[in-house]
Amino acid sequence: MRKQLYVAPMVSAFTLAMAACSSGGGGGGTPIPDPDFVSCQGSQCTLQGVIDENYTLTADREWTLRGFVRVGRGNESLDTSAAIAQAKADGVTLTIDAGTHVRAERLASLAVTRGSKINAVGRADAPITFSSAEDDDFAGEGEWGGIILQGFSRQFGKGDTGACDSSGQLCNVPGEGGPDVGFYGGSDVGDSSGTMRYVRMAEGGVAFDANNEINGLTLQGVGHGTTLEYIQVQGNQDDAVEWFGGTVNARYLVLTGNDDDDIDYDEGYRGNIQFVIAQKDPNKAAPTGGNDPRGIEANSGGSDFVSTTEAKIANLTLISGPISNSPNSAQPGALLRGAVKTDLINTAIKGYNGGCIRIQDAPSVNAVVNLVNVFGDCGGNYYFDARQADSSNVASAERGVSFDAACAITNGDAVLAAPVSVTAVNNGSGFQFTSTNYVGAVQPGTAANQAWWAGWTFPGTVTCNTAP
Repeated sequence: MRKQLYVAPMVSAFTLAMAACSSGGGGGGTPIPDPDFVSCQGSQCTLQGVIDENYTLTADREWTLRGFVRVGRGNESLDTSAAIAQAKADGVTLTIDAGTHVRAERLASLAVTRGSKINAVGRADAPITFSSAEDDDFAGEGEWGGIILQGFSRQFGKGDTGACDSSGQLCNVPGEGGPDVGFYGGSDVGDSSGTMRYVRMAEGGVAFDANNEINGLTLQGVGHGTTLEYIQVQGNQDDAVEWFGGTVNARYLVLTGNDDDDIDYDEGYRGNIQFVIAQKDPNKAAPTGGNDPRGIEANSGGSDFVSTTEAKIANLTLISGPISNSPNSAQPGALLRGAVKTDLINTAIKGYNGGCIRIQDAPSVNAVVNLVNVFGDCGGNYYFDARQADSSNVASAERGVSFDAACAITNGDAVLAAPVSVTAVNNGSGFQFTSTNYVGAVQPGTAANQAWWAGWTFPGTVTCNTAP
């Protein structure tokens, strides 16, 4: 398997001798031909098909994503233990260097399948960017698909049918996102799909039909061995990030201008999320198609009933926009349906005319919702058309909420008397929340150019201080 694009020359007598004997003649290293899934004209390169060996996208080339691109073949049906072992043995890694820009053609998507990994590690001064190939303004929507990670972690079947492997059968759960997505799932809650850090993506989202869409970042049965930190999803036509089961945690998410939900989890997801800015487009009047743009949607009711979905979310800032407040369909900031278990801690919700929080119980089971230091500014509707949460709602109430240029809350009482300690969802990861003594995603008093989101996100997309 090739580990990188080129074999670098080494200054040694052995290397010089080998170079003299090579088919390329003497003098420097011999370029390794690009594999079948890559075609290049100079520095302009296109990725398509199946990436079936280790490969690196470097920042000195211009990359185009064409069609449905798979990393590995783990989304095929794996019907025996031997097939699973082989998929893991054959797994490959797609490495993306800091500063690389990948432009996707219409309907193109990138899927990292079971057993394979993505190693996309940017930096604050050199983020990795995914966007549409149509232009470079980052202002479109639905111009390509998105990024899909598929893992061997558990998914729990709708109707509370249990884990996908509970009946002794191997997991091959059909994934949403069109005919090429294939299967995901397994029994390894600690499975790793790799690392994404300082990655930003814009202008994606494809709806093939109802309930069959590609989100900005789609997480299907992804295990907690995966690292997701400093990720932005901008202008996606469907959800920004959706968890389908799995156990992967996340920190430092910036979800801006997305047309449907910013955070969506279901099908037995068990995980932890901290430091999130989720802000709707302040200028878009109505959603595209039939979207219901909320900050959070967690489903476990009706035909989607699953008794094991559980998330803890801390230091979240949710800001609405006109898209969520149409007169006939005003949306809540967080819609928690059915049997979901959700804790919101040190969170600020602003501008959702449908209420800050709506708790919609299933007919025979209540959602378990605990709120600790949740500040709401939703037109007098802290709760909307539903019962209140189960906890004592410590310092949680309707009040005016405002933000500064750093996206830090400016309310004086948002700086708490003592840090809040949060016990994580026990998903096997050993995740530890950072203890904070403030409400919202950014510590009050932080300079705008020193905020954790500054410098690597799409310019002009974090504008909390302009929220009505």
